[in-house]
Amino acid sequence: MTKRRKKATEGKTKVIGFGGKGGVGKTTLAALFLRLMGEMDSPAILAVDSDPNTCLPGVLGAEGYQTLGDMVEGYKGGRLPPRKFRQEFNTLLLKNEQEFYDLLPMGRNEGQGCYCSVNDLLRSAFREFVLKGNYAYDFVVMDCEAGIEHISRKTSSFIDDFVIATDSSRMSLNTIKNIRNTQNEVKIDVNNLYIVANRVEDGEMLDRIEDLSGELGMTFLGRMPEDETLKRLNFKGKSIFELPDDSPAYLRMREMANVILS
Repeated sequence: MTKRRKKATEGKTKVIGFGGKGGVGKTTLAALFLRLMGEMDSPAILAVDSDPNTCLPGVLGAEGYQTLGDMVEGYKGGRLPPRKFRQEFNTLLLKNEQEFYDLLPMGRNEGQGCYCSVNDLLRSAFREFVLKGNYAYDFVVMDCEAGIEHISRKTSSFIDDFVIATDSSRMSLNTIKNIRNTQNEVKIDVNNLYIVANRVEDGEMLDRIEDLSGELGMTFLGRMPEDETLKRLNFKGKSIFELPDDSPAYLRMREMANVILS
């Protein structure tokens, strides 16, 4: 257990999710935000990748990790002893400790290794080891599945603040509406919903995204600037922690994080 795992504050764990249509940059936004969290005064941080494609660990430069899907594989077709499941869940967190954060990649989706039978146990273990107790986390940064399917499943129901990345495509804007509608239908309480425009340069398109944010009762955080250094970093498969502190995207995320954490 790393020294950062000890919860630094007595307050409630803050769970911040990043979502949106596939391919709009939600994983990069989550990674930038998580890097900022690492600069805070010894926070206990958990990075959750609930996308079955498992992209976040690569962007973070994580090594030697195991996915929840790998753990669940051993339970397929068998009995699920709750106590043993909780013990293995906690062990998974310990195995996945990185330098500045702990890591929980979900791994396989329902079609590859069904989570349906373990969802209740997962939620229980998440509450016990992530949200409560002396070794709960100060922050959980969650890279959610693309689209809206995750809203009513797994640990997404624990999200306090949700940041939705969007480009200017109609499909991406419809995803924002669908996320809001689904959130209302399944009655998941989210304290704040934010919109970030990514890869959007046209002023008229930015105005439309801002207007839509207001119509849906969401906060528009503005747009992420084009950042050639970040593009090259992603292309080479390097860690977000190698991005210079003065990169435009990192500086902009710092401004957005001030709003999200206020």
